[in-house]
This record gives sequence, C-alpha cells and structure tokens, in this order.
Amino acid sequence: MKDLVYPAIAYKDDEKGTNTGWWAIKIVDLGIVADGETLVDAFLRAKAKLCAIVECAIKFDCEIESPSDFEEISKANPKDTVLLVDAFA
Repeated sequence: MKDLVYPAIAYKDDEKGTNTGWWAIKIVDLGIVADGETLVDAFLRAKAKLCAIVECAIKFDCEIESPSDFEEISKANPKDTVLLVDAFA
C-alpha cells in the first residue's frame, strides 16, 4: 500500500455566493478542483476526489501523475495557501 500526497492550492472563491467565504482547492497535478463553504469542506471534497482517482487507477491498472514538489508549488503561488492532500493507495 502506498500513500500519495499531493500539493494543492487553496483560495477564496469570490464568484460563489455573496460574502459566504467559499473556498476552492485545486490539485494541479491531476486537474482536481473542489469547493466548499469552508476550507475544511473544500479539503474533504478534494480528498474524496483524489481518493476516487487513485482507486480507479489501481482498479484499471493505470498510471497517475506523480505529486509535484510542495516547495515548488508554494513558490509558484505565493499569495495562495498551499496544503497537502493525501490518498492511500
């Protein structure tokens, strides 16, 4: 079993709702985007999507993109919050 940890960019999504503070999270390596009313909601949705992709890759014996370096993603997105999202494979 392998633990996959991907850097993700979290940012306020001003287009959703009015003054609700919606958050969006993007896992750039896999093109995953998830949103939620709170950062926790967005994180949990991103994690669920990541787990589903990893599960499908295992089931159908497909390769998936390796995680980018956390520091590189952080440097490339200095105004955004960068966090790690994991999936057990």
